[in-house]
Amino acid sequence: MHHNTVRDVGGDGIVAQNAVGARVEHNLVDNEGGFLLICNGAGMTSDRNTVRYNVSVDDRNTSAPYGVISVVCGPATRTLVHNNTTSTTVPGTAMVSGNGPGGVTFRDNLFAGAAAGSPISDGHNTYDHNLYARISGIPAGDTGAVRGDPRFVSPTDTRLRAGSPALGAGVTVPNGGNRDFHGNPVADPPNIGADQGPGK
Repeated sequence: MHHNTVRDVGGDGIVAQNAVGARVEHNLVDNEGGFLLICNGAGMTSDRNTVRYNVSVDDRNTSAPYGVISVVCGPATRTLVHNNTTSTTVPGTAMVSGNGPGGVTFRDNLFAGAAAGSPISDGHNTYDHNLYARISGIPAGDTGAVRGDPRFVSPTDTRLRAGSPALGAGVTVPNGGNRDFHGNPVADPPNIGADQGPGK
């Protein structure tokens, strides 16, 4: 699934389920049911899937145990969620909610919460070199965590401005794609988030 715009749906923007080796990239999402649902049903296999270079603006889901990104149900093994930008101004929703058995790695993602703060409620999955702005419950295992204002061009334009702490702060993802959400070549070292440009 790539280069789609998913707006104003009552449920989940994107669902990753019963897939092996699927790639979800370069999508723009804004929905009531959240940006991404990783949910594997009974008897289904979900393995080696990748979600990268997507932008989520003001997606939300205030129904526990869900959030902007929800990792629930059965195992989604060897799933990599990297270089996505997830930003919301909507209070009362978790940025990530995970109550499943784990199996997902979040790397080089930019999480920008609402003004009053947005939690990450997930003790099951792996976090590495993500940027957290207005986020509570930053996973203790993310030893490469970056905290600070990402310096977006505007609340709805999530490209990075000069001086953003996301610039050059990521880690290389093997076979991680060569173009970002905007069509820019992936930087080396990469930026955190879906924008790999040099900063506006």
